[in-house]
Amino acid sequence: MEKKLRHYEFEGAVFDIPMYYDHLADMYIEEYRNFYENPAWTKDGYPIMGSVEEACLCGEWDEPERCNTCGSCRFFQLLAPHTLIGVCRQKKRLWANKK
Repeated sequence: MEKKLRHYEFEGAVFDIPMYYDHLADMYIEEYRNFYENPAWTKDGYPIMGSVEEACLCGEWDEPERCNTCGSCRFFQLLAPHTLIGVCRQKKRLWANKK
């Protein structure tokens, strides 16, 4: 099966996400990297994260008793409706050393 990539350009961040064909779903699915080990940031220094990542200590939730992931945090904003990656808008997470 041919390899596919989904290209993202979002607030100055440019990256590709590999996709693989899932025979059970009969569709291509994004294969997300570990954004903690291989981070990306917007041009303003906000980190790009996977919505299923375990939330950091700076997270805030409307329902704290629920499973706390980046995607359920009030600071998380999806890049696009069809993806599971987004931007953390928590000011405490800004990359201070951004050039």
